[in-house]
Amino acid sequence: MKCSFCFKFYLTCLLFGFFSTSPALAARLALTIGNDNYQFVPKLNKAVNDAESMALEFRKAGFDVEVKKNTNYKGLVRSIDAFLSKIKKGDEVVVFYAGHGVQLKTGPYLLPIDIEAENESEIEKFSFSLYDLTEKINEKKASFALMILDACRDNPFGTKTRSIGTTRGLNAIEPAKGQMVVYSASRGQKALDSLNDKDANPNSVFTREFIAHMQKPGVRVDEVVRQVQDNVEMIASKIGHEQRPALYNESRGNFYFYAPSAKESDVAKSKSPPEDDFWMDTKNTGNKEAFEAYLNVFPNGKYANLAKANISKLTGHSSIENANARNAILEELNLWNSSKNSGDIPSFQKYLDKYPNGFFNTVAKESIRLLKEEQTLAELRRNSTNADAEKLLAANKVITESRKKMQMEERASLDLVKAFMKIEVPTF
Repeated sequence: MKCSFCFKFYLTCLLFGFFSTSPALAARLALTIGNDNYQFVPKLNKAVNDAESMALEFRKAGFDVEVKKNTNYKGLVRSIDAFLSKIKKGDEVVVFYAGHGVQLKTGPYLLPIDIEAENESEIEKFSFSLYDLTEKINEKKASFALMILDACRDNPFGTKTRSIGTTRGLNAIEPAKGQMVVYSASRGQKALDSLNDKDANPNSVFTREFIAHMQKPGVRVDEVVRQVQDNVEMIASKIGHEQRPALYNESRGNFYFYAPSAKESDVAKSKSPPEDDFWMDTKNTGNKEAFEAYLNVFPNGKYANLAKANISKLTGHSSIENANARNAILEELNLWNSSKNSGDIPSFQKYLDKYPNGFFNTVAKESIRLLKEEQTLAELRRNSTNADAEKLLAANKVITESRKKMQMEERASLDLVKAFMKIEVPTF
């Protein structure tokens, strides 16, 4: 685990155009920065390794990469400015940063190795603002930005300067249109460097998982991130640790590190019909006009009820007039309540089999996953020793927190149904 007085994070700012519409002459450019050898705050162990490993993967993916290691303030500023000057409209751009960072009242900052500060004003003057970096990249008109921060979430300046960075953790950045922001850990969680003392992997847990998943051809970047989220959470829970990357997404279109082959594209098209792609774009846009556009193209589509429900929620008026359609939704709601009351895997699967695109499909899938995890945990308890008690307690805490999140998701779905039908929906 990263040290308690460290705050290591990696910023990957990935900017590249639509896979199908990028200009033919668009360049793929990458800058990776890794800072380990801090002079006045605790040193780090794997930042440079992570920057070098990511640089290698970006080269394999066709990026022209520059690597900067252990940069002081002047070096950090000059490296970023020189890189920004190369970016042209439509270019595909990656910026990867590994090192210390801190959250101030004015935003998050990337720290050079020679940072020495007694107050927040000095940090603002002698470090690099993450907001400034994202704004400058945004000005370059790149189509898509993916920013990844792997944070230990502690103050690297220690107890003698508690007035610096008193807010624990980096605040979420509101992504602009076309941007995606990913944190390696949710707020208040610590990101793992290693799984145990015998873990010889040169990279952090998050970085090694990200590299493993980005190498798969034909996988969209948003799907890569979701796979990393699930894997990091699962790996961390096995050693009694809580870590789930957080995703904030305002991106558009499909983006790939490695484009699908012609054969894979044909397979993808057969698995993902135009309606599914249209619906994904509709959800990402999320306004009334987008849902109406979906209904105009697919008036009887498989997401029609969800589209109407979202319109109802946005406008405050019920968009269902047909009694049969109304009864169909009530039938789905009754089956969901029955499944939830039974509370077992076959019942939730029965709901999914009948309503694979239903209002509660995400909650049903999550319920099945948690039930399987609880079964595994029960088996571990039967075979555990006293030494395992702390790990089992932590794993149980992860499941409890996941159930709370699932309940929030269910409430959101119920609100959608109520807005759709203008009825009082009972909760059980």
